[in-house]
Amino acid sequence: MRSFGPYIALHLRYEKDMLAFSGCTHGLSTSEAEELRIIRESTSYWKRKHIDPNEERSKGFCPLTPKEVGIFLSALGYPRKTPIYIAAGEIYGGESHMTELLSRYPFLMSKLEPFSNHATQMAALDYIVSVESDVFVHSYPGNMARAVEGHRRFLGRGRTISPDR
Repeated sequence: MRSFGPYIALHLRYEKDMLAFSGCTHGLSTSEAEELRIIRESTSYWKRKHIDPNEERSKGFCPLTPKEVGIFLSALGYPRKTPIYIAAGEIYGGESHMTELLSRYPFLMSKLEPFSNHATQMAALDYIVSVESDVFVHSYPGNMARAVEGHRRFLGRGRTISPDR
């Protein structure tokens, strides 16, 4: 990433399991929201089964959507040519939900192919690239975001942005 100049590491928590667990369906189609509800209700170790997505979002308990992140970064003044590393698993809905972010920031990168079948190595790579980034932004303050933020603070690294959802 350093070869591309200063970059943003974006911990984009818009994976299927995160959305199903949290009950957050803002910006999703009816069929996508139904798929997530079924996953949540059929996962025995998740305690909360019936979640009002509008209430969760109004309380700030949902991650920002990729579209919202694009708007947010633009509002902060980051130029279109800014390299952004996506530190996340597979984004739910793939390209259909990434279109707006990609249109604002076409220089998006994620993990390398050799790591695609190794979840722990992919997570480690995301962590390292995030700690080393010039700017770290997360769309939801989970364990990874807190660990990266603390590590960056300890090392005296660049800016960490925690949006108020």
